Amino acid sequence: MTGTLAQTPASPAESPRHRVVSPVVLLALVSLFYGLAQLTVVSVHMGIGWDESIYASQYAAHTPPADFSAPRAQGMPLLVAPVVALTDSVVALRAYLTVLSSLALFGAFLVWTRVRRGYAVPLAAALFAGCWLSLFYGNEAMPNLYVALGTVAATGFFLIDRSRAVTTGRGSRAAAAGLAGSLAAVSLMRPSDALVVAVPMAAMALLVRPRRIPSLAAILIGLGVGWGEWLIEAELRFGGVAARMRGAEEANLTGLTVSVLEHARALDGPSLCRWNVDCGDVSPVALAWWLTIPLITLVGLWAAWRDHRPGPVLLATATGLAIAAPYLFYVDYAAPRFLMPAYALLSIPIAEGAIALARAGRPPLRHVAAALAGVGLLAHFALQGTYAYRMSAITFERRERVDLATEELRRMGVRAPCVVYGQSGVQIGYMLGCRSQGLTRGFPAEQPPRVRQALKDGVQLVMVYSGARPPGYAADWRMVKLPGGWRARFAPSGG
Repeated sequence: MTGTLAQTPASPAESPRHRVVSPVVLLALVSLFYGLAQLTVVSVHMGIGWDESIYASQYAAHTPPADFSAPRAQGMPLLVAPVVALTDSVVALRAYLTVLSSLALFGAFLVWTRVRRGYAVPLAAALFAGCWLSLFYGNEAMPNLYVALGTVAATGFFLIDRSRAVTTGRGSRAAAAGLAGSLAAVSLMRPSDALVVAVPMAAMALLVRPRRIPSLAAILIGLGVGWGEWLIEAELRFGGVAARMRGAEEANLTGLTVSVLEHARALDGPSLCRWNVDCGDVSPVALAWWLTIPLITLVGLWAAWRDHRPGPVLLATATGLAIAAPYLFYVDYAAPRFLMPAYALLSIPIAEGAIALARAGRPPLRHVAAALAGVGLLAHFALQGTYAYRMSAITFERRERVDLATEELRRMGVRAPCVVYGQSGVQIGYMLGCRSQGLTRGFPAEQPPRVRQALKDGVQLVMVYSGARPPGYAADWRMVKLPGGWRARFAPSGG
């Protein structure tokens, strides 16, 4: 197994003198087109979402921080802090994240060009970038894309370190530092995901010769950054580690379960299958795409084994399956973005498999195989691009209505200090600079603590809703119709 981790000589088809374009140049082009595709499919003028508002508000200069629930981590707030600390412009935030995600895609897969020669790596980057999830969330302030790319980079650095150890007897300090840094970024974004990602690498570091204690140390350092911050925050803000763990479990509906069907129903959207959201039936086309993933992955593993270099592809596959497992069998609801790290890692064996299929047989059979592989790739991009465009259009329209309601409230004089409570209250509060409390379902019968405190302090309190029935205690509050089908009720103290 040790020999399989080192780079093997390039085959004639992959030899530099046979390449028209360098894989690194191709990867740069993929990253450039990824950024352009984001701007085409997902408008920079799209309003801000619920989770985005929570993350952005933590370090924003114009608004108080929204409630930060137990499962969340500080990675995303830190990532967007340089922009939100300077401006409340959502357009600026979208532009910043478009550039950042494109650079992150390039950097993460660039590491793998040191591990796998030829065109498999830029193809893998293109396959992942072409997924509707990557396009839709590329300029959204959400952590899942950066977890995905961080895991790609971390596994690549780990393999570079092992390859150096195999060939020279000594590891690479630069690769070990890259491993620690990449895993630190992942652990700051989602500590639980980082822990799962680390397991296959730690097992290889301990069980596969040469044993790499420095690699294990880098893994522990990377995990320690995010988990250390999370645990300290648990003591300071959540009443202790045990209390935060319980809160995270309740929020994420964790426990042994099977949510494979829910994920299958959400393959083509919506973005969340929870709280009585109608996720529709399983799309046969989307399901066929999904089932192709394990099949082509097996082909990629076989091709790597045939070429006597299975180690890197095997690690990418094992890590991808490991990070998907908790969301399929431990979290009792589905959000397609949860599987983004698995898709990113599995894109590597899939690219290997696609190239192997394109080169199968002898002419003219090889030409037919190459044509079929090309058609399959085009089908992937067309299907996923369609899903991305549709999801973007639906989300844009929904958030545009929220933006219109917010602008009307601003015109009516809602300014800080204020409290916004209700449906989409987090987004509206973020844009108005108010404290906020959002609702995912209907209003409870009793006043929540923040509402009671606002009424007691005489702070302007605005209740916002669309389709929900306001609670009885707000029956005599002044009601105003807002654009986009929204309504607002002003508490007497703020009326």
